[in-house]
Amino acid sequence: MSSLPESGIYKKGSIDLYDALSTVLASQRGDSGIVLSYFGITKRSTNVRKLVIEAYKEYADMALRKICDEISRKYSLNLCRIFHLEGEFEPGEPIVSIIISSKSRAEALRAMPEIVERYKKEPTIWKKEIYDDGTSKWIRE
Repeated sequence: MSSLPESGIYKKGSIDLYDALSTVLASQRGDSGIVLSYFGITKRSTNVRKLVIEAYKEYADMALRKICDEISRKYSLNLCRIFHLEGEFEPGEPIVSIIISSKSRAEALRAMPEIVERYKKEPTIWKKEIYDDGTSKWIRE
């Protein structure tokens, strides 16, 4: 990955979340004193075999970019990106990555929990749990 994509919803396999973090780390030129990353990983549950994630991409992209814009201004971040994948996921697979950088460690550490809480509520993203017995249920967090 030569340049960092915008925050948004991406089909599973179309973006490498770890590569995005490497790109950010490689691009640091002294403007930031901290780079924080958050990776949301599909949890293993007693009866959930698979997780399907779908999004209303147009609105979810706008919501994720809005979150980054607002949080960047509020906490003086140099960079804020939220990459959320959609598709089918097995336990242990990453589904979301948040990468932020800031001159101030304190500001970045305050910003990250707020970003996490907002990305879980604001974008139009749905999860479908597929259970071991073949049944399924759509959930919205």
